[in-house]
Amino acid sequence: MKKLLLLSSLFALSLPCVSYAQDSIEQCYKSATTTSAVRECLKKELQQSRDEYREAMEKLTQQAGELDRVTGRNEALPALEKANTAFDRYVSEQCRFEERMMGGGTGSGAANLACQINLLHVRMGAIESHLGAQ
Repeated sequence: MKKLLLLSSLFALSLPCVSYAQDSIEQCYKSATTTSAVRECLKKELQQSRDEYREAMEKLTQQAGELDRVTGRNEALPALEKANTAFDRYVSEQCRFEERMMGGGTGSGAANLACQINLLHVRMGAIESHLGAQ
């Protein structure tokens, strides 16, 4: 029961980030008139999401390093690095799957980009929950 409560709390904390990602993705589809314009819009959104993610990760990396320094343990930073490696692999594989589910159609590239944006925002929600716990 505790695990379910923790997972639902974590998911709830990430909802504003996911909602923002959905809104920006939806805006790309609404405002662009061609498939290539949708992809270009999504590429810009992805770059912005990556920049925000990088900033959040820098803060969390600093926080994890500080925690390790204060506790005298070398656990938080290596755990964060391992989680990041796993997350990067998950994003790559999941978004490749999303792309393949489009059957190689003209929207497959956009599906991959939208997937990356969504997953980055979900991860940022989790990161922000740690940063907010300072």
